[in-house]
Amino acid sequence: MSKSCHRSADPHNRRSVEHPSRRDLLLGGAMFAGGLAGGDLCEPRSAEAAPSPGSKSASKWDHEYTFGHTRLFMDEYHSGILGILSRIAGETELVGELTSRAAKVVRSGHDVWTSMSEGHMPHWEQRADRRGGPGIMKDHSSFEQLKKGDMLFTNHCNKQVLAARERGIYVVSVTVSYIDNEFRPEGFTDESHSNPDGLKLKDISNVILHSHTPYTQGLVHAPEIPEFTLCPSSQTGLGALHWMLNAELANKLSNPKAKAVDKSVEYLRVLTDRVRRIGEHRGRIRETAVTMAHRIRRGGRWFVKSLEHKGLSSELTHVASGAMIVNSGDWKAKPDKNVLLVSAISPAIPAEMQAAKSARTEGAFVIGIAPTATDGKPARNGLFDHCDAAFDNLSPERHGVIRVPGRESAICPTSGLTTNLIQQMLCAQWTDEMVRRGSVPYFFMGGYQQGGSEYNAAMKIHFDRQGF
Repeated sequence: MSKSCHRSADPHNRRSVEHPSRRDLLLGGAMFAGGLAGGDLCEPRSAEAAPSPGSKSASKWDHEYTFGHTRLFMDEYHSGILGILSRIAGETELVGELTSRAAKVVRSGHDVWTSMSEGHMPHWEQRADRRGGPGIMKDHSSFEQLKKGDMLFTNHCNKQVLAARERGIYVVSVTVSYIDNEFRPEGFTDESHSNPDGLKLKDISNVILHSHTPYTQGLVHAPEIPEFTLCPSSQTGLGALHWMLNAELANKLSNPKAKAVDKSVEYLRVLTDRVRRIGEHRGRIRETAVTMAHRIRRGGRWFVKSLEHKGLSSELTHVASGAMIVNSGDWKAKPDKNVLLVSAISPAIPAEMQAAKSARTEGAFVIGIAPTATDGKPARNGLFDHCDAAFDNLSPERHGVIRVPGRESAICPTSGLTTNLIQQMLCAQWTDEMVRRGSVPYFFMGGYQQGGSEYNAAMKIHFDRQGF
C-alpha cells in the first residue's frame, strides 16, 4: 500500500496532532492499485462543483475546501457506470452466440448452469428465485453435479472448472474483480483469491465473456485516499450480463426463429437509459450527502436496511472499496444523529416501512430508494411517506422489462441495478462532503488485493477511534 496524504481542515495545512494523517499511520509503502475509472463517457456536468478561480458565478458551495478535486465523486461514479455499460454493448454479439448455444443445450435435455455471481450483491441478484428471473439458468453448489453436454457460466478459475470442461461441459468464463485472471498485472491479486495451480481463464474455459468491471473494483479516485479506488462496481457488470443472457435465452426458447441478438440489446438499452436519467437526482443526492456528513461528523452512525432484496445492503456492508462505517457501531449511542438508508425494489414492503418509521421517530435522518409505483399503480402510504429524503429507482415493474411471447409476466428487472447505483452515488458524494470538511472516512481495501487484509486490519484500529 502506498503512503497517503490525509489533510486536516486547517487552511494552512498544518498537521493535526489530534487526528494523525494516514501518512503517519501507514508505516511502509507498497503500491497503488491502478485501474479503469470508467473514462469520461457520458460524463454529466458538475453543476454544483465549485467554480474555477476568477469565475464571476457564485455557488453556495464556494466556502468549502476541495482538497484539489473539482469533480464531484458521485459524477465520477455515475460516468464510470455508464462506461461499463457502454463497453458491455460490445459483448452483445458474443451474448447472441452463447445464448443460441445455450438454447440448443436446453432443447437437447441438458442444463445451463451459472456461478457468475461472485461478490456481495450478485449472490442475491442472480439467484434462480429472484423475482423476474425466467427460471432457466440453474444455480449449482458444486461442479461435480454438472454433466456432459451441459453449459456453464462461471467466475471461477480452478481445477474443478477445468475438470468440468474436460468431461464435456461447455465453459464460459466471466471476468470479475474478485478472482485472478490474465487481464490484470501479475502480483495484484492476493494468494487467497489466486489459483494455486497457476491456471488462467484461457486454460479452463471455451470462451471468455468480459463483465468490464475494473479489476480494482472501485470507480472513484479520492486524492485523500490514494491507496485504492472507492465505491464498488462489479454488481453492474455482472448484473447487466446476467439479465442480458436470460432475456436472450428465454426469447430463443420461446421462439426458435428468434434473431441471434435481440432481447439482450433491448434490456441494455432500457437499463442504460434509466442509468442516464438517474443523473437527474444529482442535486438532491448532494443535499442528502451534506446532511449525512453533518450528522456523522457529530457522532451519528450510518445504517442500511434492505429486507426484501438483502443483496442491496450487502453491497454497502464490509465490501471491497466500501465505507467502513456502514452498519457498524451502536445505533443506540446517538439515535437522533444517525442515518438510516432503506434500499428497496418495491414501494411498500411493510417491514421496510416500519424500519423507516421507527428510525424517524427516534430522530434519525431516513433515506429511501425505491420505485414510486408497481406496474403503473402508485403506492399509497408507501416507504417514501416515512422518509426525509426519497429517490425513485425508475424501475416500477414488479417482474421485469422484457416481454417474451408465451410468458404471462415480463422478465429481467432493472430494480436491483438502479437502486444500487443510487446508493453508491450517495456513498460517493457523502465521502466527497466529508473530505471537503476535513473528515476523511476509512474504506475497506479488497481482501482479494495483495496486502488488502493487512491494510484493513491496520485501518480498523483508527476507524474505531475516529468513528467513520
